[in-house]
Amino acid sequence: MKKLFSLTTAIIMMLTLAIPTFAAENNLDSELLAAYNNIVSYAEEGRIPLEMTYDEFVSLYDGGSVSDFENSFYDVLEPIPNYPVPASGSNAYYYNTGLSCPDEADYSRSNLLDVVERGDIIYEAAGLGGITGHIAIVEDVITDSRGNPEYIRLIEAIDDGVVRSILDDTRYLYRLATVMYVRGASDDDIDNAIDFCIGELGADYELDFQKDTEAGQDGWYCSELVWAAYKNQGIDIEVSGNGEPGVTPRDIKNSSLTIDRDVTFS
Repeated sequence: MKKLFSLTTAIIMMLTLAIPTFAAENNLDSELLAAYNNIVSYAEEGRIPLEMTYDEFVSLYDGGSVSDFENSFYDVLEPIPNYPVPASGSNAYYYNTGLSCPDEADYSRSNLLDVVERGDIIYEAAGLGGITGHIAIVEDVITDSRGNPEYIRLIEAIDDGVVRSILDDTRYLYRLATVMYVRGASDDDIDNAIDFCIGELGADYELDFQKDTEAGQDGWYCSELVWAAYKNQGIDIEVSGNGEPGVTPRDIKNSSLTIDRDVTFS
């Protein structure tokens, strides 16, 4: 009888200890689900093409305050106040240009053609596709038949998917751009990073805040694509400490490995 009493008591004590843990886990799940639904509603109201599933959202949670975690997404998704260009849309002549240079391209006011190089990263404070800021990579500075620089060709993930575009004076000024090179990247690193992006041409645009690195993804968001291209060369251009959810344009802009080039306008 004494042994039976002791066993029963032990079981009751174990169940008593387990109940608070179970309740806490349930409460955390409820908080995360509510936060996710709030973010999805915010994106829908702002017509932001968020493709993040609940499982993907939870995979990004670091165990801290759920409220702070939720707010970190609003900081990234928040459109720039009073900016004349919508957060999404890519109808300007400098987007999705393929292998040609549009007649409207203008390089008469800047030194862009003199300072930009293959593998450079373009950061634009005026975002495209619903995320604050935008990132593209320079595929090449295309030259004419005499070897003179003619235009700057980019690869980027926009709402049309992963495409080729151009950078010129108008885009640089209108999109509040910065040109950066990657500190320590060798010629081989740059060539391989560009080849990685070329291999992803035609993939969809997918804003899910994941940090995928494998080639052949169904979709990419702008900063993830360029980050993955260099990450596969052993170069992590994300800001130290992981910064914002996923890998964002500002994470790359604030990295110690991305150095501004000296772009000037006359």
